[in-house]
Amino acid sequence: MNNTGKRIQILQGDFMKCLLTIGCGLLLGVAGCATAQDQSSETNVISPRAESVLHSACDFLAQSPSYSLSAEIWREHVDEAGQKIQFSRSVEMDVKRPDGLRLEISSPLSARGFWYDGRTLTILDRKHNYYSTNAMPDSLDEMAGAARDQGIDLPLIDMAMSDPYKNATAKVEQGRYYGISPVLGVMCHHLAFTQENVDWQVWVEDGPQPLIRKFIITYKNEPGVPEFTALITRWNVTDRIADSDFMFQRPTGATLIEMRPDEEGGNTNSATATPNEK
Repeated sequence: MNNTGKRIQILQGDFMKCLLTIGCGLLLGVAGCATAQDQSSETNVISPRAESVLHSACDFLAQSPSYSLSAEIWREHVDEAGQKIQFSRSVEMDVKRPDGLRLEISSPLSARGFWYDGRTLTILDRKHNYYSTNAMPDSLDEMAGAARDQGIDLPLIDMAMSDPYKNATAKVEQGRYYGISPVLGVMCHHLAFTQENVDWQVWVEDGPQPLIRKFIITYKNEPGVPEFTALITRWNVTDRIADSDFMFQRPTGATLIEMRPDEEGGNTNSATATPNEK
């Protein structure tokens, strides 16, 4: 190769290095801008974008007189060796404001139905055909608090509150917006929030119906830092739900019993029915 050819190769090499340098500089500049935007919101408890998206999702739920959904949920249990074990359940949920709730929760170990009609909460253990009925306050908000005090776990109940935004952000220390990402093929806004005892993330559908599609709660102060994950696979906010759907109809042969918390699936707050001592 003559000297002219070598000089051309050197120039081409220098040109490519220059392009790479410029390209890296542009990428770093973009990343720097994103970091600067995050840092500019550090003085706010919740960044304006995160607040706006979460508000729209919560307001949409609060203004929906009734809705139904299907979800898959996972709870992690940390065993004595420190290994995380996930236990999954399927959830069907109907809500009718201000005083109607219907839940079906199933797993390989159990199948339970929940009915709240503004007066009582009834829980049916479908596998054993046991049921229990407890008197409850006359609103979803107050019923949720009373059930929690009694050790009854109602998954996803926070979305049925009259003011979901206030309920979700009451103890939030910081909230951030992390852009758009897919959940089961649906493009969603990704938000993350921190509290004293938990961190949580939520994915809100991008579009005219800002539906919550996924959320994760991290119990950061518990041993092993277990997580709860909910993936909402179906929403229906248009069909009417009859009042009769929230009224318990006793199955043939069902036995009325007392109820206590159990530890199914590593969850110490799961409602279970237990026969009376005879």
